This record gives sequence, C-alpha cells and structure tokens, in this order.
Amino acid sequence: MKRWQRYWLYFVIIIFSLHFVRDIFQEFGIRNFLSTVFESTGPPKVPQIVYHTIYNTVAMAIIEVIFSIICLRRNKFGALGKATIIMSISFFILWLIYYFLL
Repeated sequence: MKRWQRYWLYFVIIIFSLHFVRDIFQEFGIRNFLSTVFESTGPPKVPQIVYHTIYNTVAMAIIEVIFSIICLRRNKFGALGKATIIMSISFFILWLIYYFLL
C-alpha cells in the first residue's frame, strides 16, 4: 500500500468517526461546537422523502470507517479503498448542494 493511501484511510477514519459522534450528539440534542458546526439552519429544504436523516449519515459514517479498517488490516487498498474515495467525494458534493444550493 502506498503512503498516500494509508494516510487517506487514517484521514477517513478520523473524519467519519467525528461525523458519527456529531450525529449522535445531534440525535440526543447535545449542543456543542461539534454538533453545530456546518449545521444547516432551519427546516429541511427538500421533501422528507429526499432528505438525508440522521440514520442515513450514521450508516455512511460506519460504512466508511469499516471499509478503511478492512483496507488497513489487509494492507491492500484495492476496491474498498477506491470505494472510500468515491463515497467521500459523493458525500461532500451532496453536502455542498444541500448546504449552499437548496
């Protein structure tokens, strides 16, 4: 595994672990910097059927962390490593659209 791939996987584990903790704080109504940073104010701007609820983001965070850990344990980036890149880019683009355009 290349050095940048290992760094990427550690980065994904850290970011999505923090995201998971943030989602749990939001779910239980705990207000702090972690639970309010980058939070869109107001009601959802899209229909409920389209709106990504807390459970969807929890699942995304868990899947990203699991994929990264599997890659690190196998010491092989492979398809799961590429999936972490594709999923991270997709989630970031979706967040940009939701936060800035909707």
